[in-house]
Amino acid sequence: MDLLKKEYKNTSVSIKYWTTDNITLPTIFLLHGAAMDHEMFNEQLEVLSNYNVIAWDARGHGESRPVKGEFTINDLARDAIAILDSLAIDDVLFIGQSEGGMIAQEIYRVKPAIVKGIITIGASPIMLPYSKMDIWLLNLSTSIIKVWPHTNFMNALAKKTAVKKSVQQYALKTVGKISKKDFLNVWSGVTSSISVSGIKDMHISVPLLITYGAKDTTGTVKKNNIRWKEYEPNAELAEIPDAGHNANQDNSIFFNELLNKFLRDKF
Repeated sequence: MDLLKKEYKNTSVSIKYWTTDNITLPTIFLLHGAAMDHEMFNEQLEVLSNYNVIAWDARGHGESRPVKGEFTINDLARDAIAILDSLAIDDVLFIGQSEGGMIAQEIYRVKPAIVKGIITIGASPIMLPYSKMDIWLLNLSTSIIKVWPHTNFMNALAKKTAVKKSVQQYALKTVGKISKKDFLNVWSGVTSSISVSGIKDMHISVPLLITYGAKDTTGTVKKNNIRWKEYEPNAELAEIPDAGHNANQDNSIFFNELLNKFLRDKF
C-alpha cells in the first residue's frame, strides 16, 4: 500500500502524516505509542487495503519535531481531530498502541461523534481510577528517567518494548531520534492522563477491541486491560501470544487475524 506524506500546520505545531488519501473509503487512523512513529503499523497496511488509512508521527515524535513547550494527551487528541477536520473526515476507526490507545480514548471523550470504533494494543484505560501506589510508581519512573544516562535508557526501553529482535531494533532506531528532554515531555503527557479518580461516568459505546501482549511487562498494562474489560463488558478482549508491548509488531500474524475478524464482524 502506497501512502502519501502530508503535513498539517497551525500556529503552534507542524505534524507529518501519511495517508492513502482516498476519502471515498472508510477511514482508519493509526496512532503509534510513546517514542515510536508511524512505521510501527507497517505490518498492518496490507490488511487495511480497503480503507482510507492515516498514520502520523504525533507531536514530539518521529518527523513531527521539534516541539516548543510541553503537551498532553489532550493536545495530541486535538491534533488528530484538527487533521481530520482539515480533511473533512468525521467518521473514523482508531487503532492505537499504548499512548496511541490513550489518545484514541481522549478523542472519544472530546468528540465522540467522529469515532466509529476503537482498537487498542497495550493501552491503559484513562477512565478508570488508579491506586496511589500506581501513581507513585509513575512519578518515580519519571524521576529515574531524568537521571538515567540517555543511551543506556534507550537500549533498556527498546528491549522492554518487544520480544522480537527486529522489533527491538526498530524501537531503538525510533527512540534514538528523540532527545531526553523530548522523551520526558512525551512521558509527562502519558502519566498526567492517569489519576486516582479516573474520568467519572466515561464509557465507550462504540465497538471496542482491547488487546495486549502475553509477554508485556510494561507496568500494569495486562492487569489494567483485564480491569477495562470488566468495566466495559461489551468490549472484546484478546491476549496476543508470544508478544510484548508492541504486540502488533511482535506477532503481526495473530494480531492481523484479530484485526480482520473485528473489521469483518463490526463494520
